[in-house]
Amino acid sequence: MRKLIESTHVSLGGEIGSPQAWALPYLSDEHHAYAKNLLFSADALLLGRRTYEGLSAAYIKMAGETTDVPNDFIQRMNSIPKYVASKTLRETTWNARVIEGDVATFVASLKSEPGGNIVKYGNGPLDATLMEHGLIDEFHLLVTPVAVGKGQHLFEAIDSAPQLNRVGMTTFGNGVVILIYAPK
Repeated sequence: MRKLIESTHVSLGGEIGSPQAWALPYLSDEHHAYAKNLLFSADALLLGRRTYEGLSAAYIKMAGETTDVPNDFIQRMNSIPKYVASKTLRETTWNARVIEGDVATFVASLKSEPGGNIVKYGNGPLDATLMEHGLIDEFHLLVTPVAVGKGQHLFEAIDSAPQLNRVGMTTFGNGVVILIYAPK
């Protein structure tokens, strides 16, 4: 059974909606190594519509530019298959397809197939469905030492209070802490 791992940048105030505004100065070599290990452990991405739209625009553009993001990471992001949960999106690019039908059924079926991990970037409305059906195996919360409180917050779409166990933790030299949780 494949693991579904969610990876989300979080400010100290719990904000997740605009990491491009505050997380970029913290994308160190340690972060790149972590992100590469996570991405290369996967053979598929699961994305909500907003995350898909933001990442596709960024990574398609980065493919032809010189950036601080390692080239092999950009190539992997652009080539890995992506599944997008959306009720409004009808067409995709970026090696992606929109999930048709029930998202929970689709993700459960995808997890039962042989292969590597499935990585989900971001935290939003899709999480309510995935958590309700017990489909997320790990949450990787990249807690960034910036005090941003306004904006979209971690788990704001979740009504219940699922209990989690911390199963790992990594601290970077720049103060970023990756907290890894799994459902109880």
